[in-house]
Amino acid sequence: MVPAEDVLTLLPHRAPMLMVDRVLELREDGCTALKNISHSEPCFQGHFPGNPIFPGVLIIEALAQTCALWLNRDGSGMLPIFAGIASASFRRKVQPGDRLTLSARFVSERKGFYTFRTEAAVEGQCACQAELVVCYKDA
Repeated sequence: MVPAEDVLTLLPHRAPMLMVDRVLELREDGCTALKNISHSEPCFQGHFPGNPIFPGVLIIEALAQTCALWLNRDGSGMLPIFAGIASASFRRKVQPGDRLTLSARFVSERKGFYTFRTEAAVEGQCACQAELVVCYKDA
């Protein structure tokens, strides 16, 4: 497990756009991280009043940041840039109080573009699956 404070050394993001709270595992082929969805998230202001749902676009951003963590695992100082969504599907809603387990598995690299298969799950149930592309550039 990577200490929570080390996330800040591996990602250039800062609040409120830092979507990863903790890295659970960095493997040879991917990364697993956590995002706690709190009631005080700024995105909930006015989003479905009375029935707040964490926006899908932010789930995708959290998954992209998990991919970026894996790319920057050696602290190389490179800047991972979210380059595309090859496919995405949403399976269940995510609400305040949920804990998202974010998984990214490296699939391939072509001309500086890295493809990942990702999944966000709540209590073992898939909330989102996506194939994401991240470009790795000099900072």
